[in-house]
Amino acid sequence: MSEKQIIRPKKPKTGDKNINSEKEKTSSSSQKDEIISSLYPPKTKSTPKIEQFKEEFKPFPDTKSDTYKKSSNKSKENIKIHQRKEQEEDLKGIKPTIFQPFPAITRSEAAISPEMPISIQNESIPSLDKTIDQLEIAKENPIEILEREFENLSTLEKNILEIAKTILKKKKYSSELEIERVETMSPLMEQLYSKCIARLTHTKGFSKESIFSCIKSLVDKKWIVTEQRRTRREILQATTLKNVLNFIHRHPGTHARDSQIEKELNITRNPFIKHAMVLEAFGLIRTKKIGRTQNYFLENVPDIFDDLVVLFINPLVTNILMILIKEKVGLSEIARRLGVYHGAIQYHIKNLIKMNLITKVGNNLNVNTELLTRYNDLFKVPPFGNVISL
Repeated sequence: MSEKQIIRPKKPKTGDKNINSEKEKTSSSSQKDEIISSLYPPKTKSTPKIEQFKEEFKPFPDTKSDTYKKSSNKSKENIKIHQRKEQEEDLKGIKPTIFQPFPAITRSEAAISPEMPISIQNESIPSLDKTIDQLEIAKENPIEILEREFENLSTLEKNILEIAKTILKKKKYSSELEIERVETMSPLMEQLYSKCIARLTHTKGFSKESIFSCIKSLVDKKWIVTEQRRTRREILQATTLKNVLNFIHRHPGTHARDSQIEKELNITRNPFIKHAMVLEAFGLIRTKKIGRTQNYFLENVPDIFDDLVVLFINPLVTNILMILIKEKVGLSEIARRLGVYHGAIQYHIKNLIKMNLITKVGNNLNVNTELLTRYNDLFKVPPFGNVISL
């Protein structure tokens, strides 16, 4: 072997290779992170720490626990006490009122005014005279009143109604109503206006201004109703409409399910409602919802007795009053005579007391005969006057 020894490089072990590669990767990754951080600096230097709940989080209270029930009951009691105090403060100085559809009066006061006593006859009731007139008019037959109103119309009004009878039947024109000005008339009213001018200006000498004002007056008084495609004059010529109007006059407060409708008019419920809608559109009847039923009255009948009319449709109420007018008996005796459960009699007695038809003095039930007498002056059925006079 030579003196100079040949030194050969040692081969790196496999473990050393891995170490070097890892060092190279970490150095390269750190360089990348530095470059990225320099280009895009972080928004916050430190991340917020999220503290954990010390206790277990419960989104809803345990409704079954005793503590929850006690706290909820206390809160409800506090609310009730607070509401009661507020109601007591609101009601301070307010005296309770009793429902009285018509004040009771003496016969001397009735001789002066059949409407109300002297104590309340003042200027604050301007409709008193009108109501008295309505009470008298309401006794008349509605068909006779309607015929008399037609006879009182002027010659021009009658001629316009005759022309409107044919014009309103033309379905090609909309039933829209506009009559405030000549320039803004609806097509149907414009057709009626032009036809009246053609027939009445040259032959009968009426001016355009008088024709326009006359048409407007007939619309306001509901002699012309475009929605119904007819005039009020045609009601006098329709037998069924006249019969329905007379039926409501004989049975004020009637409703569509009344069994008398089919017996007397020979029509069912739906046709009756349709005819009643026509009469209401012309202002001849009015409807009023009392309880769950829609009741029908004549338009000229004052509404002071509407509730009583509907109440007396029930024959049980009438029989209770008839018995108490004749003699003073208790609830049990009334129930025995009528063959009705005691609770039903008690229910109706409470309603009659609220409506001032009965007053309770101790154990005695006294009937307000003054109010029933006044009711029979307008409505003959039920005939309480026959029992009161005995």
